Amino acid sequence: MSDLLVAIVIGIGAGGLYAMLGSGIVAAFKGSGVINFAHGAVAMYAAYTWSELRQTGDVYLPWFDPLPTHWLNLPVRINIRDTGFSEAGFFWDQAVPIFFGMAMALLLGVMLHYLVFRPLRNSPALAKVIGSVGAMLWFQSIAQIHFGSTLRTQQGFLPTGSLDNFLGLGASIGVDRVWVLVAALIMGGGVALIYRCTHFGLATRAADENEKGATLLGYSPQRLALLNWLLASLMAGAAGLLFVGIATLTPSNYSLFVIPALVAALLGNLKSVWLATLGGIGLGMVQSGFVNIANRDWWPELLRAEAVRQIIPLAVVVLFLFLRGDKLPERGTVGVKGQPRAPKTRNPLVTAGLPLLLALGGVWLFSGPWEVAFTASLVAIPVMLSLVVLTGYLGQISLAQTALGGVAAYMMVRLVSDGTKETEFQFVTVDGPGLPHEIGMVLGVLIAVAAGLLIALPALRIRGVQLAVVTITAVVAIREFVLKNEFLSGEGAKSNNPVPRPSVFGADVGVQDPETFNPDRWQFAVFAIILIVLCAVAVTNLRRGGTGRRFLAIRSNERAAAAAGIDVARNKLLGFGIAAGLAGVGGVLTAYKLSSISFENYNVFVGIAVLAFAYLGGISMASGSVYGSLISAGGILAYFISHHFPDVTKDYITAVGALGLILNAIITNGEGIAMLNLQAMAVVRNFIRYARWRHWQRLLVRLAPTIAISLVLGWLVWTRQAHFNGWMLVLAVWIGLNVRALIQTIIRYATGTGGLFYVPPPDSPAWGPVTTEQTAPAEPAHAAGAGVSGDAGGNAS
Repeated sequence: MSDLLVAIVIGIGAGGLYAMLGSGIVAAFKGSGVINFAHGAVAMYAAYTWSELRQTGDVYLPWFDPLPTHWLNLPVRINIRDTGFSEAGFFWDQAVPIFFGMAMALLLGVMLHYLVFRPLRNSPALAKVIGSVGAMLWFQSIAQIHFGSTLRTQQGFLPTGSLDNFLGLGASIGVDRVWVLVAALIMGGGVALIYRCTHFGLATRAADENEKGATLLGYSPQRLALLNWLLASLMAGAAGLLFVGIATLTPSNYSLFVIPALVAALLGNLKSVWLATLGGIGLGMVQSGFVNIANRDWWPELLRAEAVRQIIPLAVVVLFLFLRGDKLPERGTVGVKGQPRAPKTRNPLVTAGLPLLLALGGVWLFSGPWEVAFTASLVAIPVMLSLVVLTGYLGQISLAQTALGGVAAYMMVRLVSDGTKETEFQFVTVDGPGLPHEIGMVLGVLIAVAAGLLIALPALRIRGVQLAVVTITAVVAIREFVLKNEFLSGEGAKSNNPVPRPSVFGADVGVQDPETFNPDRWQFAVFAIILIVLCAVAVTNLRRGGTGRRFLAIRSNERAAAAAGIDVARNKLLGFGIAAGLAGVGGVLTAYKLSSISFENYNVFVGIAVLAFAYLGGISMASGSVYGSLISAGGILAYFISHHFPDVTKDYITAVGALGLILNAIITNGEGIAMLNLQAMAVVRNFIRYARWRHWQRLLVRLAPTIAISLVLGWLVWTRQAHFNGWMLVLAVWIGLNVRALIQTIIRYATGTGGLFYVPPPDSPAWGPVTTEQTAPAEPAHAAGAGVSGDAGGNAS
């Protein structure tokens, strides 16, 4: 019993960190109504600033230099001391790094307010979640660029040593853990007093209760939001600096601390800083106690100690939200934008047939590494389709779809394996019943559906951002309980799990060539395309039918949908089940493509990235998943950039993707590339249909220089590259035309001669047939209204 008490007390260190981060999340929510998923990343960057100043004396600003010139550069690095501050002596070795670390936290708070959440102040909950996710990805990628991914283990500035016989328990505890606990209590109590006893706190509480009422009383909600963002960022920076000597410093490690911190914030009901502080401390102590119990001999092998540690936050947040989910605060805002449009397709077979032909053409065109990138884009489509159903149609924010795909993949591998080695390079064997792949795939997907329905149970009581908190905690729990569990997933669960070579109805559809060992066989690409087209047709038909209309009604207003006779709980479970099945198909295809899978292929950051790219592509349209897959990590666009620009690493691509994610949330409200393409194609279709010879001549004169320059540049650049193919010249023309359109858009927007989207002139055939008896309107509507209404079904919501 005494060792259990000691383990519980040892948890005060981690609990203190959760408390400080959780109370900071509450502060940000009180000021702006945003649950900030980037809060842990703010703590991470402040800690790296302290560490870098100690080592090199440099301060790295939270952006990178995009300018390719040597004579004009964006400032990124500021040198404070040539030799670093670790040997500065007196108290300067800690005072200066701490000062700059906290100043960096303030700078990040200002950036979050002005660049992300102020433009999103009237956006729906999903857009704000995407904005915080984009900020987290940005800070992580910038930290990778500036500081690298090497583990940093440093002694912090807190006192070291241990307290013997602490509280009379006969065991010692680190002094730094006690100081973290004391700091958490002081921080929580001080911030709680600020909110209760100051005019600023009174105004913040007024805006938190009702932003409209606070505005009528003369308070500026945006000024209050800025001050609260500064306060929350200071709290995150302090937490990161205090814990730097206790935890290993990596970009991902600190960012993951936001998961238990979110649980602590919810325990405080997103209103009470003091309750969030106590909840975080209690969560750390409960985690430590249960880990001690899980390490005992009688504990079942199914639940490993690390799995228990990660299941505790999930169990706590699910229980709390299930009991009090309907009583969580909702912020009254001045105005909220509508949900992204979800247009339906009149003929899903035609809509799916064209991408099928293009994909089969890609199989014929691409080879070698281009084929590898092409199949990487393909296998991401089903998971993004699951997000279209769940988030775009049903309005439920989930970050667990990639993890559900991992469940299907690992269970499929276990079911089709028989304990034999397929190649001499295979060092791990997985025992299993050796089922045929057709049965193993179906059973793996069904198990993923069952897991998705379990995650859906809290959605019966909660919605929106709170559900996102549940799903992000579920991802970590699934990784530890299922994917890394050798009892469930086999011997290779903790390392690389070998995937048996797939054979479907007697056809070998493995991705790896048995002679060259290159992962570029066209048979796998065709197999994946068939499954993807079936999934896409199912999703488009779902949108066209009564189920899709019920989903959209629930997304718009659950209470109104229930009043109209829609069974909200049943439809939510149905949506989660369909989405989990689609994610399972994507997970199985990913496993077959990789030939050997690891739990890192399905971790929380991969899931967040998939949501980000699906949102960029268009979260409310099935075609958005195709665009999202093309720009996803490892896909066609990523390989194109790395192939032609070797200095542009994955971290730069992630940073640009995060920036695009935030801009997409602000500008298109989640409709993304798919809606922009739908509008553009409507204009192009009308032009082709109604243009006369003089219109074609005018168009050719305008575009001929761009086409010629693009062909010349493409020929000069790509003919010297390996794997050159004629389609690359077509791609060069397409890139040139898009660059031309982008430059024209920037010029129009900067000079005030047009908006962000191109509107054809009144006499253009893009508006439809123009006759001598009929004149076009003097002030045409937005380009979207010209072509979308007649083809896409209008605003379906």
